[in-house]
Amino acid sequence: MQSVVAEDVIEAIAGFVSDPPPVPNETLRTAALALADAIGCAIGALDDVDCRRLLGPLVPGTVVPQGVGVPGRAEPLDPAKAAFDTTALIRWLDFNDTTPVGGHPSDNLGAILAAAQLRSLPMADVLQAMVLAYEVQGCLAEANRFDRKGLELDQSIYVRIASAALAARLWGADRQMIRNAVSNAWLDGPAPTAYRNPPNAGTRKGWASADAGSRGVFLAWLAMRGEMGYPQPLSAPGRGFSDVFLRGEPVRLERPLGHFFMDHVIFKLFPCQRNGSTAVECALRLHAWCRPHAAPIAAVDIQTHDEAINRICHDGPLPNAAARDHCLQYMVAIALLKGRLASEDYSDAAAADPAIDRLRGMIRVTENAGYSAAHHDLARATCASGMRITLVDGQVSPFVEIHHPAGDPARRAEAVPHLIDKFHRLTQAAWPEVRRAALLDAILDADALSGMRVNDFITSIC
Repeated sequence: MQSVVAEDVIEAIAGFVSDPPPVPNETLRTAALALADAIGCAIGALDDVDCRRLLGPLVPGTVVPQGVGVPGRAEPLDPAKAAFDTTALIRWLDFNDTTPVGGHPSDNLGAILAAAQLRSLPMADVLQAMVLAYEVQGCLAEANRFDRKGLELDQSIYVRIASAALAARLWGADRQMIRNAVSNAWLDGPAPTAYRNPPNAGTRKGWASADAGSRGVFLAWLAMRGEMGYPQPLSAPGRGFSDVFLRGEPVRLERPLGHFFMDHVIFKLFPCQRNGSTAVECALRLHAWCRPHAAPIAAVDIQTHDEAINRICHDGPLPNAAARDHCLQYMVAIALLKGRLASEDYSDAAAADPAIDRLRGMIRVTENAGYSAAHHDLARATCASGMRITLVDGQVSPFVEIHHPAGDPARRAEAVPHLIDKFHRLTQAAWPEVRRAALLDAILDADALSGMRVNDFITSIC
């Protein structure tokens, strides 16, 4: 495909969303698995105090008679707030799916479910919309990488664009209406990434994409009301997106829009950023090696790719959970010490253990150029890390090397049983085992699920 640039990107998205190609059955089955995983993440976040305080109507006690539902919640909400709440729940534990180019495509599900409920659409439309949203977000992230060094613009803008396009489609918009919604989504501009890294890392990480999805729903609503779009939001000289945010570099697409990113979705089996997931797996394997040895650890040597080093290698204080779950050394220390990595390991109470910071200080991280090259090559799309441990008595562990995380498409068959276990772990506090099993069976049967109305589906998970 010849690179598509500037406003042709908007035209390509509008055309793709308004008249999409057929979606293979296998892709729809993957979408059903992604839906189950996202719902599990959402239900698992219901008990988090910081997340729960953001949920519900803006004005307490507000009743929306024709509102839409949120997983695990009773009150119907305005669609834009419902999109916010659903996505915040899905995203909060940093446990929802990702892609070979980063981002979290299930962040679009809040907008999709909210929009679909207003028209009581079948779940077939939801699964198709997921495929389209994953593709729009993924292709934009692949071709543009706004969050790279030197720009540091937040990639949640891709969620806003995809959510605006798909909410409009689900409400029956034509191609021009979808284009109008997408052009306004670009004009909103991106946020800086300061809040994703210490010393500014904070809970905004958990709701930034919720805000983007909610805004996408609002922009779709404006388009459905006849609000205009704009001819040159990206390329207007001196004032458009490219000149203002990208130093003149055009926005582009590099591959045809299809279903690549749903087919290559990466599921998380540990609540951590994908860039650190293979290092965590290495640490879990070496935890077992360490156990029979009485000598304490003297050094942990990690080789990894440049993206992990640039994004999640942090020394010094980690003031909150949001900083800890984006720190490679913290994740590895927990996995080595406990033989696990769970959401509660990022809490203030868990972080108070002085053994964690002592071990963090023993970890040395270096770049492996081969890992970096394979990480940036989408034909290989690895996320490799290697690790070796040295004990104070001089004993040295084997070098453990993992190229793809457990939830990667290259390891899909291996991952599915673990994803089922993950769903049960995350939802066990909310639902008894019989209900959990029945819901999971219903979601994973993509053919049967497709015929269910989305409103009935939401009722089943509330």
